[in-house]
Amino acid sequence: MKDLPVDRVHTLENFRDMYHFRDEEVLLCEAFANAQDVFLEDKIKKPTIEVTLEKTGPDVGYINFHNNGTPMTEKQFKKYHEISGSAKVKGGGIGFAGVGAKVFLASKIGGEIITITGKNNSDFLASRMLATKDNVQYEEISNLSEIFKDPSHKHKYGTTYRVRVNNHGYKYFKERLSHIVQFWWNFALLKKQFTVIVNGKEVKPFDPVQKFRKSFTWKKNKIECYCWVTRTEIPEERRHIVYAVHGKRIMNEVISQPINLKDGYFTRVFCLVDVSHLAKHIRTDKESFVGNWETNQTRHAAQKFFVEFLSEQGLLGRAASKTQTTEIVNEFTKELDRLLKTIDFKDLNPFLSARKRMVPVSDDDGDFPISEVEGEEVSDGKGTGGGKGDDPGHGEGKAFVEDSEGDRPGKHVEKKSKGIRIIPTEEFPDEKEEAWVDLKQGAICINVLHPFYITMRESDRFGKFEKFNIHRVLIEALIKFKNEELKEKWDPQKTLNMYRDLLHKTWSG
Repeated sequence: MKDLPVDRVHTLENFRDMYHFRDEEVLLCEAFANAQDVFLEDKIKKPTIEVTLEKTGPDVGYINFHNNGTPMTEKQFKKYHEISGSAKVKGGGIGFAGVGAKVFLASKIGGEIITITGKNNSDFLASRMLATKDNVQYEEISNLSEIFKDPSHKHKYGTTYRVRVNNHGYKYFKERLSHIVQFWWNFALLKKQFTVIVNGKEVKPFDPVQKFRKSFTWKKNKIECYCWVTRTEIPEERRHIVYAVHGKRIMNEVISQPINLKDGYFTRVFCLVDVSHLAKHIRTDKESFVGNWETNQTRHAAQKFFVEFLSEQGLLGRAASKTQTTEIVNEFTKELDRLLKTIDFKDLNPFLSARKRMVPVSDDDGDFPISEVEGEEVSDGKGTGGGKGDDPGHGEGKAFVEDSEGDRPGKHVEKKSKGIRIIPTEEFPDEKEEAWVDLKQGAICINVLHPFYITMRESDRFGKFEKFNIHRVLIEALIKFKNEELKEKWDPQKTLNMYRDLLHKTWSG
């Protein structure tokens, strides 16, 4: 048996092609990831990454990454030079692939990596890795003067990656170094997991005004977050939720839940979420997660949390209301439902029409082809309104038709009561109304975050204040809705009498 030969250059090219971003950004991320793994594993005090640029010729330069993490041992240093060889465990860090910055050897803008690890100028290990036309090779270096033109250069405690770049790569780094660090490692900068110094200047995190530090719990994991509401538009690559593992950005996604943000806020809100518990589920490109129950449920929990945050900030409009599952069902709701079907109070029922009228009737495909067109107005059953609503194109008002051409009239169908559903909602803390009728949900929604509702609940030892308040706001919501629906508003006396009578009949103390 013989070992299969390996084309090392082609293998590294394949690894490089897995990444979706520019080679320069891949190089920086891999150098930072290796440092972060050491920082976390060895609990380094005051962890720091220093990045410097050095121009050595018209068309070539170097970028140096130095970290003050624990230097590699001889065994680790030997393993480091193996392609796909690593002493790290998948899920234990961010730099687990065993390839790391070595992919840059196959880059058209690079091709050489010098690594120095050790305690000082006399106690260190160093090597040069180089890609040729059809191979990848390395050599050990014992004298730092072979690496640096300046003979006085001293190696500091930790590890340095010195990478050759062509003129295009050098210019890209020079113009964007701090931005690249912010984009990929913003969570680490915000949490001060390490300090980054670029050409002698500390890189500050991307941190627009009005930041909120938050957290939520999922499956016993405390997930830390930063949320922002900004004054200006944020870049698309930061919308709306950015997931980070051990300080590094992995991916972002826009809110997938059907919400209705207030005008102008869709591009001004975002959230940075630490999901380091998903480290074992990162794909090899380190820019996405493997799809499974744990990653999917974590992302769903993050989306839910962020929507709740937006609601707390009063950034959701009423149209964002979603169907709730928690309903208020008690003796009061049953009695209210019964009374709204009686002759005295049926006019208050928003879900019941006591007369026949033209209504949408689904066709064989389950679609509703009914629409309104100019024509004979629908009769109100009391001798007014103009007609039956089945004569499109004639008269004043609106007629109902049953097809897209407007030729066939709708059908006389009597609407039946759906019953009263009462749903508490926490979605609209800044809504001035305490309750409202939502025809789409077929329910009356109570705003349980309204300040007065909260006051009644918190000042009530025995629950009667809250109970009375629910009665009050529900009846008010029904009367307001009916008055908005009527062409002729009820006079104050009739409104107050209806309010009093329904309250007295439903209130049992």
